[in-house]
Amino acid sequence: MISSHIVVKMNEPERDVKSICELEYKAREAAKAKDLDRYVSFYADDAVLLWPGTPMIIGRAAIRKFMRVFFSMPEFSLSFETARVEVSPSGDFAYTCGTNKVTLVDLNGKRMKDSGKYLTVYRKQSDGTWKVVADMGNSDLPALVPA
Repeated sequence: MISSHIVVKMNEPERDVKSICELEYKAREAAKAKDLDRYVSFYADDAVLLWPGTPMIIGRAAIRKFMRVFFSMPEFSLSFETARVEVSPSGDFAYTCGTNKVTLVDLNGKRMKDSGKYLTVYRKQSDGTWKVVADMGNSDLPALVPA
């Protein structure tokens, strides 16, 4: 469930790191199953999604609406591997980062595969659970540079 290559600082509360790793595992499984409701349940109501090539997507409802398009594509797949988990000294925020892979069909009907990396910020809720408050991914494809 937890990748063997995750970097964990020794002063972080072990249970928080474990909880976040479990959340990312469950999110991976939800994405693999294309279970949109379960996938967006990991986001806070006020979360922000920073998806490549789009404006900011603000709020769980907007994230759900945005991701529904992808999850409904037969060719769509999203996978990611956690490489690092760090929890703030106060224990109320954490971040993860790692690699991701996306397969989808572009506007012209062409199948596209991309790989990249992600950064996700979590905030501990009043009940002790963690929710995503900011989620950003980007591509490893060459950057478009003005001539």
